[in-house]
Amino acid sequence: MTPEEIQEMKTMIQEVQKSLEFTGTDGTPVKIVDALKAFPELQLKYADCVKRLENMEKMAAGRKWASIPGIEPKKFSLFRAIRGIIEKDFTEAPYEREVMDEAKKKAMGFSSDTAGGFLVPPEAIPELIEMLRSEPVCTKLGARIIPGLQGAPVYWPKQTGGATVYWVGENSAVTPSDLAFGQLALNPHKAMALVPVSNSLLRMAQPQAEQIITQDIGLQMALAVDLAALRGSGNANQPLGIANTPDIKTYALGADGLVLSNLDIFAEMEYKLSLANSLRGSLGFAFHPIIKKNLKQLKIPQYANDGGIEPLMFPFTDAALAAAMGYPFATSNQLPINLVKGNSSNCTEIYFGNWNELLIGMWASIRIMTSDTAGTAFAADQTWIRIIIEVDIGVRHPESFCLCNDARIAAS
Repeated sequence: MTPEEIQEMKTMIQEVQKSLEFTGTDGTPVKIVDALKAFPELQLKYADCVKRLENMEKMAAGRKWASIPGIEPKKFSLFRAIRGIIEKDFTEAPYEREVMDEAKKKAMGFSSDTAGGFLVPPEAIPELIEMLRSEPVCTKLGARIIPGLQGAPVYWPKQTGGATVYWVGENSAVTPSDLAFGQLALNPHKAMALVPVSNSLLRMAQPQAEQIITQDIGLQMALAVDLAALRGSGNANQPLGIANTPDIKTYALGADGLVLSNLDIFAEMEYKLSLANSLRGSLGFAFHPIIKKNLKQLKIPQYANDGGIEPLMFPFTDAALAAAMGYPFATSNQLPINLVKGNSSNCTEIYFGNWNELLIGMWASIRIMTSDTAGTAFAADQTWIRIIIEVDIGVRHPESFCLCNDARIAAS
């Protein structure tokens, strides 16, 4: 014990003595020391305690106390610290609280177990830090999901021709004309994922492993459908996406593609839809994030004589870019940036259209099933998680979309 702690102990004893004063039968105050005279055995024990305390005080007076880094011995009191811990009240021990809080920070910083890391118990936070992934863009821009389909194929009626108006003279018969109709057929395309998971992981993982896995696969399914809606080939069991749908509008930048140096392409693609009478509905652009980056970095000359340039996009916000293009946009890292056009192999795609015209048909819903007996699951003490989704993609009017697939991401 330090001299300061011994002094504090004496003070505490004095406080106890004071608190034990009581009033005698004649009304005069009686101290505990005087009361002990009536009990010789207690008086001897009390005298022995006082003597021991005095001896400790003498021993401490001549002892050289080691200097503890970060702690001032004359200010820090172990008794105050202990009292604060027990009472959960550090009002009378602010310095002790500060020292202990600082010690916790330093202990948590130990990277070596032998250097003190063993003093810090491991703690698992029951929250998973999810993997960063791309984001589905079609539904964000307005694509319509048609759930609960049954049977196959499912036909979606559409009008392909309108009535013809004629100018006729008096008493002349008008030529009859009929409306023309067609139908869009949707057939289910099945996408599946199967993940074997150790039952030990399911039992002992603090975050619910099964839930984490199913959520992850569900997101992967959504991204797969999103990519199919944009670029599905229509072959190898894939749905047919916008890029491969016949009769959509297209816009080409050049024989070898072109790096965007202005915003003209967005006006040109808008004009394509205007000519097709399809500039309506939920209009917007979709492209790779590198296109957004390049557009925000565009510079324009300010004065012909001084050669100075200033940013075209200011402020550098998505809202400012959408205002400059005239329509909202969404970005997806799933879009390629290595398409070949002429002598260029670093081209990407830009989509523009009425996204309400994009239909995503779903038969039933995402089906998630688990089994601990399928295949080798029983022998390997595993649970197999299977997710199935059946969808098809359809474009009601191909002329509602325009595609540019030769926007170069950088100069060759």
